[in-house]
Amino acid sequence: MLDGLAAHFVEGKYDLKDLVRTICRSQLYQLSASPNAFNATDRQSFSHYYPRRLPAEVMLDAIDQFDGTHSSFRGMPAIARAVQVPDLSTSDSYFLTVFGRPGGASACECERSGEVSLAQTLTLLNSTEIHDKVSGEATGRLASDQDGRTDEQKVTDLYYGAFTRPPTDHELQTALTYVRKGLDPQKPSAAEHRGAYEDLVWALLNTKEFLFNH
Repeated sequence: MLDGLAAHFVEGKYDLKDLVRTICRSQLYQLSASPNAFNATDRQSFSHYYPRRLPAEVMLDAIDQFDGTHSSFRGMPAIARAVQVPDLSTSDSYFLTVFGRPGGASACECERSGEVSLAQTLTLLNSTEIHDKVSGEATGRLASDQDGRTDEQKVTDLYYGAFTRPPTDHELQTALTYVRKGLDPQKPSAAEHRGAYEDLVWALLNTKEFLFNH
């Protein structure tokens, strides 16, 4: 397979976009992550896609894009994304460190850590950095909430933002039940309403569907 890809790359005059397009259109690349009765225990033959967590910098950029916020990095332009940070020596980002981004001491990708730790879970669940991204009053996805959309439209937009798909009927009803819980239907408290949406945003970015390639 690698020899075939190499030959195709040469024939295509070293066109990287064409190479990536060829790989993405392959049957192997498009395999589902959901195993069946025949390949459920397979861990080496690539009979289905093996889900894996997003790399540290990709995850941080995904969270920023979903929340409508922006992370800043020492020595980098204000518009820089995490994937553009050359190495951790130019960044004091605890998030990137705890999620295993290599420090850049060597050129080997093996320096990157893919281990799952309690610190990572706690960072996503109750860190100040994530809290500020979710609940920032001046910036973020929920900063302008009074735009005339219905709760159904807002929840659907959140699912599109997180998963690029609409919520299922069950997900929609569960979310609506939560955001409306305890509210006066005639005059809901704006603070309570926003707080419920903040909880929903936080819950979505902590799902495996958001945090894993699948």
